[in-house]
Amino acid sequence: MVIDLREWLPFLAELPGFAQRILLDLFPFFFAALLIWLLRWLLTKLLLKPLRIVVSRSESQLDDSLVEACISPLRVAVVGFSLILVTLLFSFSAEVVQIAQAAGRSLLIGSIFFAIIRLFEVVSLQPVAFERLTGITIPERLLPFLNTLLKFLILALGAIFILQELNFDVAALIASLGVVGIGISLASQNTVSNMFGFAAIVSDNPFKVGDFIRTPSVSGIVESVGVRSTRIRQLDQALVSVPNHLLTDAVVVNWSRMQKRRLDLTLTFTYSTSSEQMRALLEEVRTLLQNTDEVDADSIMVHFIDMSASSLDVRIICQVLNADFRAFTAQKELILLEIMGIAERLEVNFAFPSQSLYIESLPGAPASAIADAEAP
Repeated sequence: MVIDLREWLPFLAELPGFAQRILLDLFPFFFAALLIWLLRWLLTKLLLKPLRIVVSRSESQLDDSLVEACISPLRVAVVGFSLILVTLLFSFSAEVVQIAQAAGRSLLIGSIFFAIIRLFEVVSLQPVAFERLTGITIPERLLPFLNTLLKFLILALGAIFILQELNFDVAALIASLGVVGIGISLASQNTVSNMFGFAAIVSDNPFKVGDFIRTPSVSGIVESVGVRSTRIRQLDQALVSVPNHLLTDAVVVNWSRMQKRRLDLTLTFTYSTSSEQMRALLEEVRTLLQNTDEVDADSIMVHFIDMSASSLDVRIICQVLNADFRAFTAQKELILLEIMGIAERLEVNFAFPSQSLYIESLPGAPASAIADAEAP
């Protein structure tokens, strides 16, 4: 049914022709505005207000948030529905009807995707629910990145539907955007690689904030992991920002993930040490390490390994169960002091790099002087 305003408003016939045309063109728009206001009022009073009362009685805040998230999309849908309804009620030219109905349908489609995004913002990705549904575990730090990516995909899908409704050639548009995208990707390939590097760091979790790491280019404590770069505080307190793609391609040693630390010592003793003293020394050092609670008994290795140029070498290898560097250093100090006590008790002397020089003859010196020099 199409309303003829000349039949509903007889006084229009008494007006000049230009005034009739202006009123005939403006009245539907006033009616559309009135219809939008009326539908929004009905939506608020008859639907949203009772619904808010119902959800307010529940203990959960989720249903309240879902209701509030749907308000704006519903208002957009009211505008689109009003445009379509006005074109059905009043007589317009074919071009106006086509434009108005296309705009109305686009607003309805947009309101649907708008509602999906708003609801997604409320629900978002929850690691526990997602793991229960798919069996895949999502790291907490990766959620903001994934949420943003999914929202972008929803927006892109909604834009495609709206463009199709507006009779745009979506295939040609995507093809042209693909050419532009190639140029943009070439110009911003480092940025994109850093974003994927961030996703790789968060998903693989080679380190976290607070860990001490070492790479071929930097070593220090991780202070933050951003979308573009990771900030590392070096031991000299300099703050270094490392692009994420470099970290994903580099060998990263995470010292904070150690469960125990390796103690590797080489002790040197003088050649005046007898075999009995060496055997006693080795036995007492082994007993010392086995009786130390912080040392893994299965990892202890104490052996006389070499007779070098200026010393008798003993190598000590074991694993200290405390991975904290301060505690490890303190335990290493205690072990070294105990070994020094053992050496002092057995009257074994530590060696240091030295050379002995024997002179057979001195040029120009009398033989008697050389004999006196060699005499005991």
